[in-house]
Amino acid sequence: MSEPAATLPPDGPPPGQKLTERPHPLTPFIRGWIVLLAVAFSFGRDYLPIGQEPRPLPPLEWIVAGVAAIAAISGAVGFVSWRFTRFVIDADELRIDTGALFRRSVRIAFDKVQSIDVVQPFAARMFGLAELQIDVGSSERSKLRYLQRGRAYALRDYLLARARGVQAEAVAHAPTDSLLVDLGADDEVLVRVSPQTLVLAAVTSHEFFGIVALGVVSAVAGLVFRQPWVLFALAIPTISMLFGFTVRRVAGQFNYTLSRRAHGLRVSRGLTSLTSQSLPPRRIQAVQLSQSPVWRRLGLYRIDIEVIGWGAVTDDENKTGVSTILMPAGTIEQVRVALGAIWPRADFESVELHRAPSRARWLHPLAQPFLRWGHDDRLVVSRHGWLVRRWQLVPHARVQSVRITQGPASRRLGLADLEFHTAGAQIDAHAAGLDAGQVLQRQAELLRLVHHLPGRDLSEPDPLPAGDGDGAANGGDDQAAGPETLRADQAEETISSTE
Repeated sequence: MSEPAATLPPDGPPPGQKLTERPHPLTPFIRGWIVLLAVAFSFGRDYLPIGQEPRPLPPLEWIVAGVAAIAAISGAVGFVSWRFTRFVIDADELRIDTGALFRRSVRIAFDKVQSIDVVQPFAARMFGLAELQIDVGSSERSKLRYLQRGRAYALRDYLLARARGVQAEAVAHAPTDSLLVDLGADDEVLVRVSPQTLVLAAVTSHEFFGIVALGVVSAVAGLVFRQPWVLFALAIPTISMLFGFTVRRVAGQFNYTLSRRAHGLRVSRGLTSLTSQSLPPRRIQAVQLSQSPVWRRLGLYRIDIEVIGWGAVTDDENKTGVSTILMPAGTIEQVRVALGAIWPRADFESVELHRAPSRARWLHPLAQPFLRWGHDDRLVVSRHGWLVRRWQLVPHARVQSVRITQGPASRRLGLADLEFHTAGAQIDAHAAGLDAGQVLQRQAELLRLVHHLPGRDLSEPDPLPAGDGDGAANGGDDQAAGPETLRADQAEETISSTE
């Protein structure tokens, strides 16, 4: 049964008035249990017999008294923190006030909000609570913890509406009956990955086979040196690593759903902890598709994205905070849908890719048959990798600079490498082993595409044909789009050649 959601006034707070709220009263309890777990872990590590003689346990009354004292102290600290934490919403901004002795006030203008994630850790989820993480484009995120789940959804939708310049009408979240995903009644589901696909993808990934190979090599080494006990010593850790890896992959992306609603795209995922992550297409700098050797036969792909302010590309799929995994595993049809959602005006499959010359085998003996690169008027696409195949997609509008590099050996072979630098600087977008003559010939064209950008960003849909609406009046690619053309993610006038 879905819980009722709180609502906000139709146009935000009345003029000259503010709405002031505190976190949910259970917040100190939810945050305090982590302290108890840390103490229990430290206690168990010291007194449990792990490869050493067990230490005698202290008297039971001491243990009870210690737990009670820690609970009382953490509860008092949590209550004081909750008592002096409040958030204030007025007509222009959200303000978060914290601190008892040292007061801290964070002010967030609505138009600076980039994305908002709703995170439900396991303990908070048990009590129907959630945390808001507000991204304003910096490495540090402002957090509101914890709110009633319906209230968190409603506040997220309200803030996202205000970030888009919309005077939000009564923002009420209408969730579905399922608590496994964050879906409203009007949400459009674009991609959904089943648990069976996640399990199949995990046990056929190159990381899984890497763990198996490590165990096999260690066992063979033990047999060669006539130490058969090594087989038994390695069997349990290897099985444990394989099981833990599979569980993390499946639990972290369980019930993955990419959906679209009025205020943008959203990714929800997680089994024990549910994360609902807003996706800002304009801040996506680059996309990387990858396939393990077995995935190529199964037709599965993984999509990673580089987003300004999100930090490094994440490999841990059990992360409850920011994750740069756009899709953990899916078919080529799902890849097309996901990429079409973030970049509706780009089609990476239509870009003609050119082979690396055969002489590149001297520098890339294994990868040369698989090296490709090409571009159209919107995207640069490169492919590389002989074991794990990777495609890197970078829009010209996101390229900050292009560098052509040649070492002594590549200069003698007439080869060059291209590097595409973006504002995120996390995905190493490059094309290796290219014919140097062709690269130099295309240098002028790359300069033109990087510096003379279209009037409409590729995260926006194509304008409607003439007579179908106002979209045709915008003029298409060759017309300027006013102040929107001066964005932080556009290219600087820089291209360098290094020899």
